[in-house]
Amino acid sequence: MRRSNLRGCVAVFSSVLVLTGTPEMLRAQQAPDATVIRLYAPFAPGAVRPGVEVSGRVTGECFAASLADQSRADAWRCMSANRILDPCFQGFEGSKIMLACPENPWSPRVTLLVPSKVPPRAQANRPGIGQGLPWALELTNGTRCVFLTGATSAVAGMRVNYGCVGGPSVVGELDRTLPQWRAFVDPGKGVTVQMQGLAVVWY
Repeated sequence: MRRSNLRGCVAVFSSVLVLTGTPEMLRAQQAPDATVIRLYAPFAPGAVRPGVEVSGRVTGECFAASLADQSRADAWRCMSANRILDPCFQGFEGSKIMLACPENPWSPRVTLLVPSKVPPRAQANRPGIGQGLPWALELTNGTRCVFLTGATSAVAGMRVNYGCVGGPSVVGELDRTLPQWRAFVDPGKGVTVQMQGLAVVWY
C-alpha cells in the first residue's frame, strides 16, 4: 500500500509541475517567431555575386531615389527607354558604377543597367533598414507581397501599400510592437481586414 500511495503522489506532483510555471515561461511558450529581416545584396566587391542571373544589360538614367525600397541609400528609380526600373541597387563592375534591377527579391534574375550619368547622390534615400516600409514581405502563410510604387486605393483610410500573389493586399503601416511584425491584410473579399504576421521582410 505504501508503494501504491507513493506512485500516486509522484503522479500528482508531476502533473502540478507541468501545469504551473512562471508568467515569463508561459509567455515565452506562446510568443510567435520573430520576423526575419533580409537585405538584398546583388553585388560582391567589384562584381555581381555568384548565383545572380543577368537577364539583360541596358543603358539608362537613374533620376530619383527608389520608391519601392525607400530605406536604402543605394536604391534608385531608373529609366531605360520607356521602361521604369525600381528598385535598382547601385554597385560596381570593376571600377564602373553598375545598377542591378531585380524582378523581385525571390528571383535570382536581374537586369544590369549602365547609367548614362552618376545617380544624384543628393536625392538618395535616407538609410532606415528595419524602420521604414520594406520593399517586400512574406506573410506567415507563405504569401509574397511587393511594395506598390504607383497610385493605389485606400482601405479604412489607409493606403494599399503592397500587392500580393493571388490577389490579397497589405494596407497601412506595419505593427512592430512584437518580435513578429504584423500588418493588415485585405483578402479582397468579404468585409473583414485583419492583422497577419510577417515571416520575412526584405530591404
